Amino acid sequence: MNAETDSQSLRLATLRQLMVKVGFDGWIVGREDMYQGEEVPAGEERLAYISGFTGSAGFAVILGKTAGLFSDGRYSLQMETQTSQSDWQCNTISDMTFENWLKAKQLAEGFTIGIDAWLVTKSGFERFEGAVLAAGGKLLSHSENLVDAFWQDRPPMPSAKTWQMPYEFSGKTVAKKLDDLATQLQDNDCEAVLITRVDSVNWLVNMRGADLPCTPITLCFALFHPQTGLHILLDEMESCPMLSKVLGDCVMVSPLASLPSLLERIGQGNVMVDPASLPKMLFEQILVSPVKIVQATCLISTTKACKNEAELQGFRAAQRRDGVAMVEFLCWLDHAMQMPDTGFFESEIATRLLAFRQRQEGFISPSFNTIAGSGPNGAIVHYQAIAGADRQLLADDMLLLDSGAHYFDGTTDITRTIATGTPPNRAVTAFTHVLRAHICLAQANFPYGTTGQQLDAITRAPLWAANMDFAHGTGHGVGHLLSVHEGPASISKRGTIALEAGMVLSNEPAYYQNGEWGIRIENLVVVGAANNAGFLHLETITLCPFDRRLIDKALLNADEISWVDQYHCTVKAELLHHLSDAAKLWLRNACHPL
Repeated sequence: MNAETDSQSLRLATLRQLMVKVGFDGWIVGREDMYQGEEVPAGEERLAYISGFTGSAGFAVILGKTAGLFSDGRYSLQMETQTSQSDWQCNTISDMTFENWLKAKQLAEGFTIGIDAWLVTKSGFERFEGAVLAAGGKLLSHSENLVDAFWQDRPPMPSAKTWQMPYEFSGKTVAKKLDDLATQLQDNDCEAVLITRVDSVNWLVNMRGADLPCTPITLCFALFHPQTGLHILLDEMESCPMLSKVLGDCVMVSPLASLPSLLERIGQGNVMVDPASLPKMLFEQILVSPVKIVQATCLISTTKACKNEAELQGFRAAQRRDGVAMVEFLCWLDHAMQMPDTGFFESEIATRLLAFRQRQEGFISPSFNTIAGSGPNGAIVHYQAIAGADRQLLADDMLLLDSGAHYFDGTTDITRTIATGTPPNRAVTAFTHVLRAHICLAQANFPYGTTGQQLDAITRAPLWAANMDFAHGTGHGVGHLLSVHEGPASISKRGTIALEAGMVLSNEPAYYQNGEWGIRIENLVVVGAANNAGFLHLETITLCPFDRRLIDKALLNADEISWVDQYHCTVKAELLHHLSDAAKLWLRNACHPL
């Protein structure tokens, strides 16, 4: 047992002592903070603190003598490698549900499990509650967090800057957005709305910030009443004056603690809330106020998913600059790997790529932590290289590189699988089948009303024909200088939302050979009107060549070969004049017709 594992075992023991003290038989630790975003500040990473697991999704259930960790298929391997087998039972949710796991423990009838009511949504609490009730117990919301009680070196919130996005990039004024929201409220017979999706608040007031390392937002909620205006609600009261100065007279900034008094002013009017993002604790505050609750999906989430023309032009411009960074990096990597006795570690590769992006005009930050998985680490879907514990990239190796950035006008997310020399034959075959799946989606022509679920099946068809599949979704929505993973639409087995013109999503089919290598190919696409009336198509906007060393031309049909050649022709035309001389030569070779 190493020192870190020993420390985590001690934390579990301390948590169990506190559970007994407050009268709980169990305690749920989620990965989310109050704002429910995919990325959370370091001081909110309670799941990692208690278990060692650093994935972006999941939760833990700590009982008196056992503890269960739950996440999705992206993290099946990572859960096992990051946690102690003696302390944790790791579960992929598709294989083992929380309810069935609890039932198998055969706990005493009437057992109680606690959860921090600030860190779980109303609908999330109901899902947990249903599982606990089915297993014969009770779920109780708690106003204090048991983990925080003994997390002595908990990192503080950063002192971050807030700024407003210029109209040339936002494409719509705050006043216009508020007018549109007021109309939507009227259509839904509501007097006001409590906005608890942070990216929705930031989009609504054309605000961005730096509260998170890779998501340029300011953490806050908002209450909008057309007669009394928009109130930004901040948990950190000392930030109120600063934010008021940035936003000016168009909005008011108030502490979150003022919500009950603001609700009193509305009286008995209908207030819309989103149960999928509303903290249980805030829901309980609303229940005792005079307002009437109307539960509905966040209106702004649906609106902002369909980008306006200014936002789309920003996306396209950002992809061009990002493509330049990627090509300069890939040129450097190819030359570096040809040098004798050269082998860069995965964390070094991520740092080098960041340096190329930082040279680009308007670079703000990475859009997520770069995934640089070489060899067997490429099979860990959301692998994170840690300096000193990472793998060295070798000759005749495979590298899965998933990365992205925020620029002042748009966001990028790209995955390329790279061979360093001669790749394994099976990897070439697998890559080509994944490429065929990628092309299948890129060329899709589909009628209005088509869901992401339907497109997901179309994309997987070439892989299924080769007895291949992957455990994650095919594509996710992408926010405009917001979260790189944005709802409500997705291209996945759970994607029940129809795709609409203006949406930006990823196209990233994959295949993973556990213990050997991983393959993923990701471009961003824009949904647009097709030539045929009533149909939509996808415009690929990411600009970076595929590794021709991994393509078996014999497995592609003429149409697929033509698509690859045309894509490479577009990449070359868009990027060539912005590159160094060495990168120009590299790109010409990389884009040579199949």
